[in-house]
Amino acid sequence: MTLFFNLELLEAESLCEPKLMLGLLEKHFSKKAIPKNSRELARYKNLSGHSFLLNPKPLFEDSADVAHKAQYIRLAGRRDYSLYKFYKVTYLDLSFFMDISLDLIKHNPLLEIHLNKIHFKYESK
Repeated sequence: MTLFFNLELLEAESLCEPKLMLGLLEKHFSKKAIPKNSRELARYKNLSGHSFLLNPKPLFEDSADVAHKAQYIRLAGRRDYSLYKFYKVTYLDLSFFMDISLDLIKHNPLLEIHLNKIHFKYESK
């Protein structure tokens, strides 16, 4: 099941704090963020957007470090869904993102880098 979310809003709401980011996205995935009363409505944030994760459930269940999961989400959220829809591109091409440092992501066990492309552990077919 594909999960769509707004990466910029997720980063703004969580202040890029990995544990909070993962918690907010997991709530959005499980639909627990839907307000039940007027008090909850004030805290409700709709995270719908164009960023996507193809297979989010195993990511949430993985025992990897929270910082690695947050890094996975932030990088996967930069992909273009139309490239996936038309060409089944599940990777992030680094030639379009000069601001991403390979030194910061090369030790993440959830990511694989081949030929200037970041492949995501739970998105590969």
